[in-house]
Amino acid sequence: MDVFGFGAWEVVLRLGLGAGVGFCIGLTGVGGGVLGLQAMTLVLRMDPLTAVGTTGLYIFLSKISASVHHARLRNISWGVSARVLSGALPANILVSRWVSRKGDCPEFVEALEIFIVCVVLFSAGVMVLDTLTRLKRTVEQKERGLAAKIEGHWLLRNVFCVFVGALLGGVVGATALGGGCLIVPILITLFGLGAQRAVGTSIFIALFLTLATALIFGKGGVLEFPTAVIMVIGSLAGIHYGSTLSVRLPEQRLRMVVIGLILVAAVVMVLNR
Repeated sequence: MDVFGFGAWEVVLRLGLGAGVGFCIGLTGVGGGVLGLQAMTLVLRMDPLTAVGTTGLYIFLSKISASVHHARLRNISWGVSARVLSGALPANILVSRWVSRKGDCPEFVEALEIFIVCVVLFSAGVMVLDTLTRLKRTVEQKERGLAAKIEGHWLLRNVFCVFVGALLGGVVGATALGGGCLIVPILITLFGLGAQRAVGTSIFIALFLTLATALIFGKGGVLEFPTAVIMVIGSLAGIHYGSTLSVRLPEQRLRMVVIGLILVAAVVMVLNR
């Protein structure tokens, strides 16, 4: 019996991939988009454009409940979100429209594959740096001090915020990646947000960016809606069990394990080109 046009094995495979990615998200809270994109390209053999569009929808659907949860906990800075999105959302829409129309150009698709690998490696590098710096007790104090200095330059801070938001929106529009691991350090350093508010705010910002990406890629016909939905369903169980296990194991080690998985998958992506 077919489900969404997929046979039983194809449905089970997508549920399993969603559960695996969700498990990693539940363990550490990082790497969901990167691992999801790699699962779609390496396991499901999607072309880069379809993988980006489908990953965007997958991330959006998986972040809806998280956004509501953080909103209830008052972990979202609405003012910061508005300033970042003022630069990120227009850039995201422009880049998404441009990329989604390039599916018939083999040279562009090949260049997009290379860019995706670069973003994956850069994201993993940011995760490694963040994990290592969190081991130092003085890091948070230094970040607070830098944020306080930037706070005194209102115009510079807001112009820089819009500019960084535009760069972030462009990256998400082209790859559906970077909404979490890249923006959290920016929110902590630039605005002095605490870790929990930075995470909640980044999830809310990524919710809008991935929605825009998914809508534009979907309109262009380069998105597998059923795959995203099935993987999200699988993620629910994975996130639950991953979150349960995370309280029993050291967070830093778990993050390094997920980062290792991302790096291995990135190497496989390079070798399979």
